[in-house]
Amino acid sequence: MGSAPLRLGRLPIVRAWRGQSLRRLQPLAGGRQRGTAVVRYYWQQFLDDCRADIRGRGLEVGSTATLQHMASGALTTAEALDVRPRDGVHVVADLSRADGIEAGRYDCFVVPFTTHLIYDVDAALFHAVRILKPGGVLLVNFTCVDYYFERGLDMGTGTPLFVFWSFTPIQVENLLRRTGLTERDFTLTTYGNLFLRVAYQMNMAAEELTADERNHRDPGHPLLICARVVKPADWSADRPPYREPWLPQTNAADWNSKTGHYPPGVGSVFRNRTQ
Repeated sequence: MGSAPLRLGRLPIVRAWRGQSLRRLQPLAGGRQRGTAVVRYYWQQFLDDCRADIRGRGLEVGSTATLQHMASGALTTAEALDVRPRDGVHVVADLSRADGIEAGRYDCFVVPFTTHLIYDVDAALFHAVRILKPGGVLLVNFTCVDYYFERGLDMGTGTPLFVFWSFTPIQVENLLRRTGLTERDFTLTTYGNLFLRVAYQMNMAAEELTADERNHRDPGHPLLICARVVKPADWSADRPPYREPWLPQTNAADWNSKTGHYPPGVGSVFRNRTQ
């Protein structure tokens, strides 16, 4: 997995140097993309375990990349949901206000790295379950540690995105139970440990980590929570009251796929405050 330079990071002498290099005030490479982010490594593990759930008519937030990558002959239709129309988007809706999407429409729904950006997460989860067919599967993740954009981030959705939440397992379980689900309807898988939380914030790639570092799970230091939800045939829940966030008036930074977590504008603010 990964390139030779990143794999060298596993060598003992390099790992000793690495420990010293983590005494820093900025992430490695200024936050620019370096290999596979460890949260995405975990998400792929989870998806591999749930591959059989990618079937029938599928929906995914943002694009159909996961559906297409994980698809087998069981997937008949792949659709993307986003809040603004653009190429490749089939369903235009805010998931937390998705009353216009027909109930019981989809066999599977993939929601990757989105919940921390949704203020009204109760409403989003309600609609995520509502639009599934009975027996349909929701695959969704919740980040426990992430970067924060104080100015917001413009990813072309028409409004700045802000990080509202950092989740804990008990919080996620309560969210799902408030959505009319019981312990029979969902499974939570928690990944991470103390070092991985630090490594992720420092922008270390999964390829630089040893198998022991990646695979050790410490429930006291979660990094990513993944949920597999199966909609019960008798599911019934009232739509939660809608809640609107207060948002600051800011000049949001533009997302740049090459500069990763610190796109132009965000990184300069961070540096000015830490130099």
